[in-house]
Amino acid sequence: MLKLEEELKARNLSRFHLIYGEERYMVRYYRDGILKQLAEPGDEMNCTFFQGEAAVPSAIADVGQILPFMAQHRLIVVQDSSLLKNASDMADMMEGFPDTTYVVFVERDVDKRNRLYKWIGENGCVTECARQSEPMLRKWVSGYMKRNGKSLSGECANFLLQRAGTDMVMLTHEMDKLIAYTGEREQVGREDIDAICSGLAESRVFDMIDAVARGERSAALKLYAGLLANKEPPMSILYLFARHINILLQIKECLSLGMSRGDMAKKIGIPPFTVGKYSSQAEMFTSGQLLDMLRYRADLEERIKTGRISDQLSVEMFLIQALTNR
Repeated sequence: MLKLEEELKARNLSRFHLIYGEERYMVRYYRDGILKQLAEPGDEMNCTFFQGEAAVPSAIADVGQILPFMAQHRLIVVQDSSLLKNASDMADMMEGFPDTTYVVFVERDVDKRNRLYKWIGENGCVTECARQSEPMLRKWVSGYMKRNGKSLSGECANFLLQRAGTDMVMLTHEMDKLIAYTGEREQVGREDIDAICSGLAESRVFDMIDAVARGERSAALKLYAGLLANKEPPMSILYLFARHINILLQIKECLSLGMSRGDMAKKIGIPPFTVGKYSSQAEMFTSGQLLDMLRYRADLEERIKTGRISDQLSVEMFLIQALTNR
């Protein structure tokens, strides 16, 4: 169990928190859990938010020194700042905060070499919200549906992940649509998922990889533009690329070993009915080409995190590089 989960359960929170990572659903979940325990709804007197460029250390410090008014705590929430990536004296300022002041940093990316990152790790609680594994997502999907009075088979949970992707925010939207669509009916079937869930992200990533295999540059870029139009985060698309290519590499290895479709599905952790289409696509690439795509994708992610390129440009560069190497 994560340290933050233990603290929330025991209602004994550290005074300083950093919550960050690609899985934005979990980032918001933990942030809201802290808010619920430390701040009364609508209490603007004792709860202050700093966003983006407004998160200046001196301004945060001014608020942090103020004692709470008719409350036990003063809570400061700092969101999407640059303080966990750039040098600052924020850690020194927080050293002098009164015991009644609590600070929560909510970030997408951080530099683990950053002094403030290390200080919070030593004096508070750091929580990274990474993408969840598919087994964990299947368990979470089943639990979410059950809490809303719905029953979902394991096969249907797999199908939902295939159609809606692995982003928990997207999955929540799709499950809420399913709950409304099925009304008072308890059982949710594959036909309901097929009717309601667009499966936009993962299905288009599959189509993009197909377009790359055929050398169809305009088709690949058009599919990417469609994902952006539907507000799919570029970093999520890069993650889906990596996941998809890893599956293709594992498929190629399993095929070389002569494994059955059922054994392949079990080993890789994908629904059995998807093995055929993954196998057909894997045959369009050599293992070397797939490994080159993974290495380039990792390089792009590093360049994004160090601010050398934008996340949107990185996906375009990935597609162009993959197409060039065909």
